[in-house]
Amino acid sequence: MLISNTQVSRDGLVDLLASHQASLSFENCTFDEEDLSGLVLEGLRFSGCSFLDTRLTRSKLQDTVWQRCKMGRVDFSLTDLSNARFEVCDLHLSKWVRARIAALHIEDSKLSGAVFNETQGLEVTLRNCKLVGTTLRAINFRKQTLVQLDFSDADLGGCNFQDTVFDGGSLRGASLRGVNLKGADLRSVELGSITLYDLNHSFQGACLSVDQAVQLVSSMGVMVQ
Repeated sequence: MLISNTQVSRDGLVDLLASHQASLSFENCTFDEEDLSGLVLEGLRFSGCSFLDTRLTRSKLQDTVWQRCKMGRVDFSLTDLSNARFEVCDLHLSKWVRARIAALHIEDSKLSGAVFNETQGLEVTLRNCKLVGTTLRAINFRKQTLVQLDFSDADLGGCNFQDTVFDGGSLRGASLRGVNLKGADLRSVELGSITLYDLNHSFQGACLSVDQAVQLVSSMGVMVQ
């Protein structure tokens, strides 16, 4: 059942779920500032919908699909987002605290200022996303190819990038405390003013371009001619 061009309240959504959950999809609907916490929305599809300042805490969002949705400041804390998929969504300042994000996929989306903290689950996939100023604590990206991820000024504390390939993107101004970059291919990512002190011993075996290597050595006060 397709619901379109409608403002949906929590009570209205609960009624729809009671009779049509297995086949529900929403198009160009508005859920702004609604408290949808604790609802079971598993497998639902949302296209062109607005969830500004909406609470989805403790909700069941497994296998949901979100396309071209406006979701600024949405709260996914303690939510199960296993196998959820976001495409071309605006998720700026969203909260994902202690969310289950196993096999979460986010593509062509804006996540500036979002907070991922104490999340659970492996195989998180991000592609072509803006993550400026985002907090991404202890996320596992091991052996992934990260395509055009802008981590500028992001807090990447404890993230695992071992054997990861950075295909474009930026780490300019990112906090790399406790980050594992061993064996990572960093040749096409913008490093900005990252120094050997910043990387400490976490980049053993990492692959750098000649220009990047010169930049890092120069940061130690060594003149390269």
